[in-house]
Amino acid sequence: MARATSNPDNRLFIDLKALEHNLAVLRGLLPAGCRVAGVVKADAYGHGLLPVARRLKAAGAEALAVAVAAEGAALRHAGVAGPIWLLLGVRPPQARQAALLDLTPICADLEAFRALHAAGQALGRPVSCQLKVDTGMSRLGVPHGQALEFLEQLKALDGIRLTGLASHLATAGDPASGQAVEQAGRFAGLLAAARQAGWPLADSSLSGSGGVMVPPPASPGPPAFARLGIGLYGCLPDPACAGLADLRPVMSFSTRLLAVRPAPAGSLVSYGATWRAEQDTWLGVLPVGYSDGYPRALSNRANVLVSGHLAPVRGRVCMNLTMVDLGHLPALPVMGQEVMLLGRQAGGQISADQLGDWAGTISYEITCGLGAANRRRTLA
Repeated sequence: MARATSNPDNRLFIDLKALEHNLAVLRGLLPAGCRVAGVVKADAYGHGLLPVARRLKAAGAEALAVAVAAEGAALRHAGVAGPIWLLLGVRPPQARQAALLDLTPICADLEAFRALHAAGQALGRPVSCQLKVDTGMSRLGVPHGQALEFLEQLKALDGIRLTGLASHLATAGDPASGQAVEQAGRFAGLLAAARQAGWPLADSSLSGSGGVMVPPPASPGPPAFARLGIGLYGCLPDPACAGLADLRPVMSFSTRLLAVRPAPAGSLVSYGATWRAEQDTWLGVLPVGYSDGYPRALSNRANVLVSGHLAPVRGRVCMNLTMVDLGHLPALPVMGQEVMLLGRQAGGQISADQLGDWAGTISYEITCGLGAANRRRTLA
């Protein structure tokens, strides 16, 4: 839910038609028969958990993936059916909730699997779950060299139904990196050995958006799943993916000029006086700041769109205000005129990837921040 103090002139739009378009584009890059798990963790990367999840399901996504059980519970309580994966698994106290809601935790420790087994026995039906394997990211997962031995320990747990293995590529989308190739090889070898040992693992997954756009070697056996995240929202998983798919931005963010004021040569702007006007100019004051999800790191680095023209941010981004230079524009804007901070306007465009680059971060952080701080307006 957005802050009650969000400025009413700040408008965050979510284009669900663009989301559906991106799903179709990315699905078209998959091997025949490969299914899609739409990743909607972190409030669908700031785009809104429920509207995004519902549209993805309506558009044919075979599964959804969230981070934690609370997100999965929110989907179930809203009536969302079908497989819902918990990417961070569960701790033992959450196992019963996951079982009751028919969620699919992706776990990497024996205690969690034992708790799921106990929950399944109590309910009288096995609990679906997956095994997380670390193939080279050094984050979560059973080390790939120990995974077969770990699987042997799960054979005695008849209260669970292991539906797949899951791993994650550390350098997906970067064709110059050999690590993704190494990880894919490890995962393929493990999956083949596990299937030979009697584990069907039909819902296994390795690639996200980056691995779909720049695919590593394919895993053997029948097609499984791709976990599509950032690409669904029209952003690039890696700069090297630019131009590889016709993705459309799902989020846009605009405001209106709160004030237009002259800034004579020598004027110092904003906290710390980090920018000085070298000549007479005009400044636009925007009712947007870092409390609205517009990062302070954009100070003196970003641009906004005014009548389709780029206008640079001048001085430091404040908590609720940001100043931009209007002096070079063909016509001086007026108070109340629309300013686009993210999105398209009159032939100009600023993407979340561009904002992330200006801020020294990534598009994921931009969309999560804006989505958390502003009331979303959904375009169906």
